[in-house]
Amino acid sequence: MLEATEVITEHLGPADLQENMLVLKFSPDLLTELHGLMEGKHLFDAILIDVTRCGFLFTAEVMVQSAQMAKNLLQIGGSLVFLKLDKAVAVSRDTLTGTLSFHIFESHAELFDHSPSLARHIKAALGRSSELGEESTDLSQQVLMTAIPVLTSLGIKLKAGLEGNKRRNMVLCAVDSYSQLNALCHRLVDQDKLSISDLMEELRALEQAKAIYPLFAKVPFLVNCFKNKTPFGVEDYLVASKLMNQEQVDDLVIEIQNMPMRERVNIGALAVKRGYISGRQLAIAIQDQSFYGQKSDSEDVKKVMKRSSDDTQVQALVGHLGNTDPSNLLQNIAQNRDTGVLSVEFRDLAFKANYETGKITHAKVGKIEGNKAIVEFCSAWKEGIFVFIKRQPPPDLAKESCKLSKVLDKLLLDSALAQDNADVVLAKLPKGINSVLEQLPDEKNLLEGSEELLDPKEKTPISNRELGYMNKVWKVLDGLTPLQQVIFSIGDIVSSDACRGVDLLLHYGLVNVPESDVNTPLSNFQNLLRKVTEKIGKERSSAFLRLALRDTIGYSGRARMYVMSSSAEVGIDMVAAKATGTSLSTVVKDLENWQVKFIEFVSQELDSNVLLSIIREIHPNQ
Repeated sequence: MLEATEVITEHLGPADLQENMLVLKFSPDLLTELHGLMEGKHLFDAILIDVTRCGFLFTAEVMVQSAQMAKNLLQIGGSLVFLKLDKAVAVSRDTLTGTLSFHIFESHAELFDHSPSLARHIKAALGRSSELGEESTDLSQQVLMTAIPVLTSLGIKLKAGLEGNKRRNMVLCAVDSYSQLNALCHRLVDQDKLSISDLMEELRALEQAKAIYPLFAKVPFLVNCFKNKTPFGVEDYLVASKLMNQEQVDDLVIEIQNMPMRERVNIGALAVKRGYISGRQLAIAIQDQSFYGQKSDSEDVKKVMKRSSDDTQVQALVGHLGNTDPSNLLQNIAQNRDTGVLSVEFRDLAFKANYETGKITHAKVGKIEGNKAIVEFCSAWKEGIFVFIKRQPPPDLAKESCKLSKVLDKLLLDSALAQDNADVVLAKLPKGINSVLEQLPDEKNLLEGSEELLDPKEKTPISNRELGYMNKVWKVLDGLTPLQQVIFSIGDIVSSDACRGVDLLLHYGLVNVPESDVNTPLSNFQNLLRKVTEKIGKERSSAFLRLALRDTIGYSGRARMYVMSSSAEVGIDMVAAKATGTSLSTVVKDLENWQVKFIEFVSQELDSNVLLSIIREIHPNQ
């Protein structure tokens, strides 16, 4: 065994998963705190800013200045994350020169796909259990388990010698540069030679010692590209997978450009020639690019085929719901007589169904279980990423309450009827499922059953079940949230049933569609503020703004939902608005009264003709 190989072998210890991280609470002093950290000249892997109390409702100036300071606070690849309980926004430092990228995560599952290690930090920072568990989503799990570990030249030498740690030798023997990770699991884990955690630990250790090419870094990159239907080039793949750094790729690009036209080669071939990767690793890169980097007009459903001779490998279906109908998807898997679990992810929701030789036995989506889960999925879902993997159902899906009592064909007919009924109701609303509805007082206690309610068409008494739909929907309508989000927030009601409740509530005058939204009055107020501030300055404008709010609303809890910045800007904290139960009509009225009072204060300092000109410009019809 070569001496250099022996030295490397000594460093093949457990993978170092510790990263240096800082958690800050959002406050008016945030920028000052970040500036103080810059003076310490310490670089962090992650800086988490807890905005769970205020949401993302702060001025863009805070975001921009924080991002600028992040260039001097983060390691390469590090992230500055503004964190809510259910969503996150991240600014990442991508290069040595400080180039930044911006990421929006609609759910913690998306964040996990982007960076599992960062997600675990966030779980710890929140101090609570959440979907940010150690396990990945089905899509990222599928990407990882079908990945192929490839030995480097050092790994080949280590495998030839097989000295030292017995567990490591078992993994080295199993890695042949052609077998997928799920095949390695069968050989080592299923046969009780290693645990799955031991296998992953050894693979990470081999990766860190450069005995195998980077394996784990490409998972979030490929997941995000597939979810967003984003095509990518080999050079993007090489950098994202940490096979090469950006500087090395840039050098190869320049080298190719300086070659005579007839001698030019592609960047992958040149990377092999220069010794950055092997020919086998390049073949896998091209394979990944072909599968995960397709454009949106690619085939509807993709099947991961076996890439080795091992018959135990798991086959999987993956694709986008936008390209295939939910009903067709369920039927296709049934016709193939497959056994496994179908998982469809969309934002914070996940639909899961268990198949046994083509028959759906269990299903759930959120809190909806059994037959209703199939109806909800087929009648209401339009988007999502689906993955079908041959595996045992998770415990939450195998419950008796998730068991189906009807055959698939009957459930699909129920779904079609549910969708038709929902479409009739949604056609009455100005923006369909995205319409905002406002709760009206139940002065006659109709929702408490004070009198018998009749169906507006059939003139027959509505059932207690339908009365229950009305109550569930009515209680959460706030005049601020789109109907689709309202239904998701309830969690245990099928969309068609919620629409039925909305239809009855509209008929009996218990809800209405607000005549205006908050955007127009808020935009007018902001434009007025900007023009007045140009005339009298930020300091005076901010002072008048605070005084006007005090005289309009006072120091009530409702006043806390309105946000003011030191730059004389105004916004609305929708989280606080919902927490106080404030309706859209009240918000609009508050903004109008606040604006009128602000104008009264400004009129004491600004020339009346100038002020009148500004008002006419902002409100030409008043």
